[in-house]
Amino acid sequence: MNPAAAIRQKAIDEIRETDQNFSSMSEKQGMAKAFTYYAANDVIRMNEGAAPTVGFDSLRAQLSRMPANGPILTWQVLKADAAQSGEFGYTFGQWLLTGKDETGKRKEQHGVYVTVWKRQHNGQWRFVLDGGNTTPEPK
Repeated sequence: MNPAAAIRQKAIDEIRETDQNFSSMSEKQGMAKAFTYYAANDVIRMNEGAAPTVGFDSLRAQLSRMPANGPILTWQVLKADAAQSGEFGYTFGQWLLTGKDETGKRKEQHGVYVTVWKRQHNGQWRFVLDGGNTTPEPK
């Protein structure tokens, strides 16, 4: 493998692993903690049916209004790719939001997402853009 291809592949592997760790943190510690941990300072989060959330402080404020025992969001990476430079990349996948309705019955929502990742000065990957939408249950 040539050096440029190796740099790109290493970035793809790191982005995929980071996104999987992000989902695991969301499942175990909640969406608010996971999204604020993995967000870059200049983050933009697309919100279904509403204006986007722009900037880390706005994201933190939005997520702080979520109930601690709210729904659980998890996802699975279906595709990851990166720029040849190894500085930017994206993940695409399917998400599952699990909660309870007013009667206490289990309720699920399904969707797809895309997350754009940027390598920070310290070498860590943080997302700069995240968005998705609901879909019918996958078959």
